[in-house]
Amino acid sequence: MAFQNGMITRALILLALLLGATPAQAEIVTHARFDRNVLEYTLHRDLTWELEQSIDITLLTGAMVRGFDRLAASYYPDKQTLGVKEAWVDQPDGTRVPVPASGMVTRQSQAAQNAPGFVSSMTITVLLPHLREGSRVHVVWLRTQKIPALLGFSAYSVGAIDGIEIVTNEVHIDAPEDVTLRWATRGAVAVQSVVADGVRHVIARLPHGRVRMGERAAVSNRDFEPMFVASSLARPEEIGALIYKASEGTGTVTPEISALAAQIVGSAEGLDAARAVHAWIASNIRYIAVYLNPDDGLVPHRASDVLKAGYGDCKDYTVLMQALLAARGVRVVPAILDWGTQYAEPPLITGYYGNHEIVYLPDYDHYVNPTDRNAPFDALDRRLSGKAVVLVTPEGQVVHTPASTPDANLYRYRAQLSLDEEGTIRGTANYKMSANTEIGARAALTGAPSMEELSRHVLNGTREGGFGVVSGSDPRDLLRPLNLTASWESPMAVNRQGREIYLRVPQGMDLFPPSLHREKLLHVGTRTSPVLADAADLDWETEIALPAGLKPALLPPNVDLVTAVGRYSAQYRMNGRAIMVSRNLVIDRDVVQPGDYAALQRLLTAPVTDARSVIVLTAAGE
Repeated sequence: MAFQNGMITRALILLALLLGATPAQAEIVTHARFDRNVLEYTLHRDLTWELEQSIDITLLTGAMVRGFDRLAASYYPDKQTLGVKEAWVDQPDGTRVPVPASGMVTRQSQAAQNAPGFVSSMTITVLLPHLREGSRVHVVWLRTQKIPALLGFSAYSVGAIDGIEIVTNEVHIDAPEDVTLRWATRGAVAVQSVVADGVRHVIARLPHGRVRMGERAAVSNRDFEPMFVASSLARPEEIGALIYKASEGTGTVTPEISALAAQIVGSAEGLDAARAVHAWIASNIRYIAVYLNPDDGLVPHRASDVLKAGYGDCKDYTVLMQALLAARGVRVVPAILDWGTQYAEPPLITGYYGNHEIVYLPDYDHYVNPTDRNAPFDALDRRLSGKAVVLVTPEGQVVHTPASTPDANLYRYRAQLSLDEEGTIRGTANYKMSANTEIGARAALTGAPSMEELSRHVLNGTREGGFGVVSGSDPRDLLRPLNLTASWESPMAVNRQGREIYLRVPQGMDLFPPSLHREKLLHVGTRTSPVLADAADLDWETEIALPAGLKPALLPPNVDLVTAVGRYSAQYRMNGRAIMVSRNLVIDRDVVQPGDYAALQRLLTAPVTDARSVIVLTAAGE
């Protein structure tokens, strides 16, 4: 389903989030029905265009009615116009309630409010009156691209939204016969192309979208739903070449930038210089979330203006890093890609493919994401890995970021515990993490009100509970590896039944416990969409020192499981008076296809089940 050029409803986003977070259900509920979603373009020879988008939505459940009180669309007034041709609500009894002029509000977009002077977009909001179950919402938007977009003409439409049936979903394009227009499809999309009187008429009809429910940890529906994509570009590399030409001069090295680069870098060169600049930008430039939008040109502000403002979006971060490193002789190439759960390359890469820009250092074949304040220089998180990327160079280039591997996502948890006669566990732990794994840990540390509060939150999520503290290096310092330790106490961590004491291996201050993988397991049904398995090598070692009066009567069985998508092992053994527990989970890829889901399910069920294993203790003299 496409709401072209920002025509996205707040209610549908909310519904997709709510339904996408639920497991597959035995009963599928249709919350709304798109009776009609038709985009009709009139494309001109100079690549300006008009769009009429007709939307008819029937609200079928109270959940949809409660969340669906408005439709909103954004536009760029220096390049576009936007208006509402028709808007009304038809009630179940046939009564039509028009949306009055007072119910259509134009204001600065949230992005423009967040970044005054940097973003000019406006938003029109249509407030929908008297909604109830069975109401049918009708809105027709009119949009004009009055100045040709930098990347020419693009259009797309994608199939189903979770919990919503789509009856009619079409894209119509009328264009001069001699204008380049390429299109591609995925799935059962029917395309007609007819030329009459010098005009090419293209009609793409996406199939009837039957209702589907979101599955846990699913990739973007753009990876597997039917799709139609069109573009006036002859090849995707033109995206990089056009942006390069339009961005010339934005990365100029001014005396101020040169002086700042010298101050930041000192005597460092090459990758060390890039590392220092990255850390400085992440710490000193405020990020404003303005997603890449081809309607706005995809051109950064001048590096000197970004430095003066002290904030910017992803492309502004890139141009500032480009200028600062150019002052030190290090080349930077902007790289455009998807930062999210879209992994499959679309049938045609257009200006709408990427939503984020990062830094590529071509002399070192190294990618950096400066907009993520928690991402060290050597990190490339899983949502940026293995993606098609357009490099912004004079000729443009389409390449791929490195694939995510288990070695790039390492986690090592080492805990030393002691159990006393009263059943209290006292523990200490240390951690070792790869740069990618540090991203999540740094985010948790910087987002916590205090280390005591973070410890309380972590321990409250365990079976044994307790009180403790995390300490270590500054998580905001991206120039140093994250060095953490933890200490805690968990009173009454055992269960006594007669002469036996039952102890589950305490989770303690584990930041990435096996239980986190439950979200990838289905409750019922068969997996129909690819799952975000997330490549990783996770290792847990726990030593439990027993008091003199206790001995183990029964240790859990060892586990050794290998499947098509990874492996899990667990060993339980004695070392003097201490119980040694070693566990290791390796997931070998980020995305697992439905056909391999059973193998993933077996793999992830093993550590989740093993984490519940019980150690049985008895008195040492028995």
